[in-house]
Amino acid sequence: MDENKHSFGEIFLAVIKNRILPFLIPASVPNIGIVLLGAFSLSYLIQWGWTELAPDKLFYDKSSLIGYSIITLVRLLALLLVYVLVTEHYHVEDHHTWGRNPGLGVFFMSFLVGVPAYLLSCSSHNLFIFAELKMENPIPSQLYYYVTTENTIFSTLLLLVIGCILPVLIEELFFRGLVYSVLPDKWWIRIPLPALISTLFAMNRLEFIPFLIIGLCASAVRYFSDSTLCSILARICMYCMSILFSSILPYQEPDLVQNAIDYNRTTLYASVIGFVLGIVMMIVLLKQLVYVKYRIKNEDISCHSEEGRPIAIPLRDHFHIDFFLGVAFLVLCWVLY
Repeated sequence: MDENKHSFGEIFLAVIKNRILPFLIPASVPNIGIVLLGAFSLSYLIQWGWTELAPDKLFYDKSSLIGYSIITLVRLLALLLVYVLVTEHYHVEDHHTWGRNPGLGVFFMSFLVGVPAYLLSCSSHNLFIFAELKMENPIPSQLYYYVTTENTIFSTLLLLVIGCILPVLIEELFFRGLVYSVLPDKWWIRIPLPALISTLFAMNRLEFIPFLIIGLCASAVRYFSDSTLCSILARICMYCMSILFSSILPYQEPDLVQNAIDYNRTTLYASVIGFVLGIVMMIVLLKQLVYVKYRIKNEDISCHSEEGRPIAIPLRDHFHIDFFLGVAFLVLCWVLY
């Protein structure tokens, strides 16, 4: 009997030591769990504070350009804080997050990816609005948005910096840099997962499909070019195309149409054509980037390059308590939304 009690006690202590404690303690290597926990816990706190903040205590409206700029800046700084803390604590090298210099030709091809990416994202947005109106479904609300703008130099510069420059730089550095670097080196993981996480972080049901398409295009560029700067260039090209194509393929504002009958048929047909054209263009460009990935991989093998080697993170180290807490905060963000 004493031997059985002694044996049971040893087994119990072994389970605690080998199973429970490693689960409760964060991993000693960077992993997706600690990244999710940092990003979505801060996002939840910011979102909770923003929704609970009484409008009469502000000198501006939450839906004004100033209000939108403030909340966007705070959320971007939260991502940047997580990026700095994780990379410094775990000593993540720059070539893991930023990638490498693939050459001028690859930069140019990556920039061109922004053309079909815009066609696909804008067309999917317009088609989604039409489908919701056709089925008489209510248009999903937006948590962070602005409805009032001024035609001044200040408002234009503010929108350019807060709505374009900072989101592109910080989001790509975080999602296509940090998140990408801690994931296993498999295309079916490194392309869709950063795109999905960035889409969920955006907290916008109305733009879920367009944001997912943008994320997939940026992640594909990051994977095949092995450069975060390439995905940044693709995002910049998208904003350029939104200006150049505004008259050919306009972005349908949901508050300007009340039902499917009011929907501009020219915009609808242009969206269908733009979506098909975007798919064809994207296939051609990604085919060239696949060749770039193949060439880079062969050069790494022949030169024994350390830059091409991903961070060695065992799969079990991704699933500690921080991973499940991160997922819980993600769910809380959308429940609060």
